[in-house]
Amino acid sequence: MRAAVVITLLIGARLASAQPATVPVGFDHVIHNRDVLVSGAESIPCTSCHVTRSGLLTGRPDHKACFGACHGAAPTRPKKSATAAIAPERMKVCTSCHAESVLLAPFTKAPVTYPPYTPTDFALEAPHKKHAAITCNQCHGYPGAGSESRPLHLGPKGVPHRRCTGCHDGSGAAGRGPAMTACEGCHSPGSGSPRPPAFAAPINTVSATFSHDKHARRGVAGAQCATCHAAILATDNSILPRPTMQTCGTRGCHDGKPAFAITTACTKCHTKQPPAFEVERPAERFSHLRAEHAGPNLPCATCHPLDKSGEVLVSGHAPCVACHADDFSERKPKKCGACHTATEPWRKLVADRLPRDDTEFGASLDHTKHPGACSSCHSLQTRSAQLRPPRGHRACTTAGCHAISSGPAPRIGSCEGCHALGSAANREALRIAPHWSVRTTFDHAPHLTAKDGTSVACGSCHLDLSSATVATLAAPPKKTCAPCHDGTIAFKLTGTTCTRCHQGATN
Repeated sequence: MRAAVVITLLIGARLASAQPATVPVGFDHVIHNRDVLVSGAESIPCTSCHVTRSGLLTGRPDHKACFGACHGAAPTRPKKSATAAIAPERMKVCTSCHAESVLLAPFTKAPVTYPPYTPTDFALEAPHKKHAAITCNQCHGYPGAGSESRPLHLGPKGVPHRRCTGCHDGSGAAGRGPAMTACEGCHSPGSGSPRPPAFAAPINTVSATFSHDKHARRGVAGAQCATCHAAILATDNSILPRPTMQTCGTRGCHDGKPAFAITTACTKCHTKQPPAFEVERPAERFSHLRAEHAGPNLPCATCHPLDKSGEVLVSGHAPCVACHADDFSERKPKKCGACHTATEPWRKLVADRLPRDDTEFGASLDHTKHPGACSSCHSLQTRSAQLRPPRGHRACTTAGCHAISSGPAPRIGSCEGCHALGSAANREALRIAPHWSVRTTFDHAPHLTAKDGTSVACGSCHLDLSSATVATLAAPPKKTCAPCHDGTIAFKLTGTTCTRCHQGATN
């Protein structure tokens, strides 16, 4: 029983394979030319099959192109209700355009799917560099509103070659191309599935949101392809560069006036993560110490505007673009890590890199001109600093103090009146330099509370605040340490324990 089933299946398979095909086999130019050359004949000119008038292709190849000199007499259809009898060698010719099942059926009209080329046998080679003198829309027809997601097609639609005949007349005159009958000048035979030149998949795709139709309505500049695709005019078919971000940010386009600025709304165009995107994590933090970020050529207000209360605002990318425009459009930017811990354009990025614990500037302040409780200014503690003033200007803009346009000088907007690059580092160096300095070991935290739990006033130790600058502020004298360092509350000031505080002592 089992053997009978196997035999039945084999017979069924053979019968199925013997059924006539219901679709044409298709015509292959490459194989056809190979067979012609193997037979000892010369390659057949394109115009033998493809009829042209005034350079335009007219109609399609018919029986005259195949039969007569090449494949014998043209076939004739059998009478109605009769079955066609076509020899096998003739059937191979006919099935290039007609389905075998139609040819073997009683008399019916044999339709042709034209062109019957599967896949495309030729690619169009039209180097942009050679055609830079003509306008883009002479070859590229726009698909029209409502179809922005489709690429621009070669147009205008209609008779093939119509867009080419104006130049390709074969006259040899300047600016004129080879004759339209010289097909091989533009169409090269391919192996496999040749395709016209095309853009590779972009790294940061904007295809889902970009609209040629909207940009074409942006006046004369938007309607001219070269406004964005200028680089293509200098290339051949092997390189087709995409528009860059700088192209979009040209004056009159995405510069923040007629349209949003390219550096402030990345997610309006870059809406999704493309495949195989390698995120670059820049490690270099922003530094004011770099020569290009300091000096009279770059005033503080260029990057740090103030709000109504005098607090420093984040100014966005505008100050950076003037110098780092190229870096904004790089796949692996080098500068973004100054403020961001990521660079993916489809994410809503924030300035999430934490500020430095120390300051690159430092404030110059005369304590004699700033009476009041020390804690009103010295309140912030970081991993590397104790009792430093809070970030920003909150400690300076209280009633009766500095404001943007009133109060004692200097004004809050006059940054250089208080801040100097490197001031804090220089001050720290001066304090550590003396041999008997306790700066490297002293910790304010255990000294803020007395043995009985009461707070220790800053003035208990800092007796002399008369210095005009913080850098030269006098250190607490030794006598202010004695009331606690008596051997009972804390270790004595005498004996061999000096280095517990004075680790820098050398004599």
